[in-house]
Amino acid sequence: MVNVLDQEAPNSFVFSEYLLIPMPTGKKATDLRELLQFLREMPDPVLNYHLWQSRLTIAPPTLEYPNDFALWAATGLHDDLLAERLSNIDPFDYENLTQVREAMVEKLEEYLWDSPHYPQVWPGYELYLCEASAVVLHSGITARTLGEFCVALQAVGLDSVYFHFVEARRRLGDRKMDDFSRWIADNFTLPSLVTAIGEIDIYFYSLAEIRDTILALVQEQAGTTSDQTE
Repeated sequence: MVNVLDQEAPNSFVFSEYLLIPMPTGKKATDLRELLQFLREMPDPVLNYHLWQSRLTIAPPTLEYPNDFALWAATGLHDDLLAERLSNIDPFDYENLTQVREAMVEKLEEYLWDSPHYPQVWPGYELYLCEASAVVLHSGITARTLGEFCVALQAVGLDSVYFHFVEARRRLGDRKMDDFSRWIADNFTLPSLVTAIGEIDIYFYSLAEIRDTILALVQEQAGTTSDQTE
């Protein structure tokens, strides 16, 4: 009996590299009222950049927040309560960026309504708004078996994990399906593994944690399948 990790798939998985090239818009927010106005008007590419780009920074921020708006509230405004509220907005809970924008605007409006004052940031701590151009490159790394997939997943950069797992769910329009899950579903009879990977909470896990969780799930599935066939 061939171990599930050694079974060859009809189609190889091809890993890609993913680069975000930021492009400043020339706008910056110095307080909450300015951020609120910018949120109402900013194009989708700008909103999308600030929702996700912190996942791809070379040096991760000292404080863990899932988007730039929450991180700025914590580090620029020194407002942990606002940062927590903005962190709780998961883009995958909404059908599109318009609904995400509306949710964030509503949070800020409620917060400003309840606040007797609103702080400004010190010079140098403004939130500079950007959009980004994405570049996708072939990494030269492929996998034909789940064993090779695990080795490759540990070898590629976190930008590849982001592209195939986070960006893929938005690209495919399904918060339970990504490039990894689709390849496994199309090439192996492992529905429980596909389901388990689909249940990983994208927004509140770091890319490193997502990679480690996927590796653990594949290894666990391999052990379970081996036990069932003995």
